[in-house]
Amino acid sequence: MSREIDRLAPPASKKKMKLVVASCSRTGTMGLHSALKILGYTPYHMVEVLKHGVPHMKVAQEAFLSANNRFSGIKRYERAELDKWFDGYDCVLELPSYLGPRAIEAYIEDPDIKFILTERDPAKWARSFSNTAGYVVDLAHSFPTNILKHFDSLNSAFLKLNEYAFWSMSDGTNKNHPNTDAALRNNYAEYIKTVKERLPKDRTLIVKLEDGLGWEQICPFLDVPIPDEPYPDANDQDNFQNIVGKFMHPGILAAWLRLGALAVPSLGVMGFLGWRFLRS
Repeated sequence: MSREIDRLAPPASKKKMKLVVASCSRTGTMGLHSALKILGYTPYHMVEVLKHGVPHMKVAQEAFLSANNRFSGIKRYERAELDKWFDGYDCVLELPSYLGPRAIEAYIEDPDIKFILTERDPAKWARSFSNTAGYVVDLAHSFPTNILKHFDSLNSAFLKLNEYAFWSMSDGTNKNHPNTDAALRNNYAEYIKTVKERLPKDRTLIVKLEDGLGWEQICPFLDVPIPDEPYPDANDQDNFQNIVGKFMHPGILAAWLRLGALAVPSLGVMGFLGWRFLRS
């Protein structure tokens, strides 16, 4: 069975993975993504998935589905697939959390890789995740996006990716399902507990967001000097929704035009047939 990952070009870079941020989304990963860039890393985050377009979004969909649905019939990604996916990057953030502890274990045996895990209160995390990734899932199922997504491949892939990401933490339920909040809290707490048990303690930094996340925490751990600039701002809920809106806007406009191009001739034919019916 051919997979999306098999369609990507073979790895061309000799850049080795240095750092795996095992954190879930909504635990400071956007700010950490920017911070690691300042420190000279080349991090792969959900932002990079979107930058690489439909091919990487389909790879991410496939990876999330195979890791969380044993009935998918898709072989799970191992280290070789992950190296191919993250080719050219020396750090990966957030993506491993959607794949489960098994994906993180693919890197544990490499003594040159360090790990960072940021965490927060499970109830606060569930609320934040529901209001961001869950917000996108709502868009996917709400008019007019539920129609327009079929007329733009980029937005269609983006919405499906967010659905898979959300479902991987919500037991496959949508935002307003009565079991969703409990599933999010429980799955998040279980994931954090499991990862803490498996990550090598001598190569892992664990940070609680309530205690603060900044240069003082990450720079000593990474053996790099503290930059002479402020730590990047966190990604709040309103900013997330603005980012989503800006990303989807061009595709939504294009979809309206494609839909209009189909609808106008159809309306013309329907009008002609109606006129013939009235004349008969």
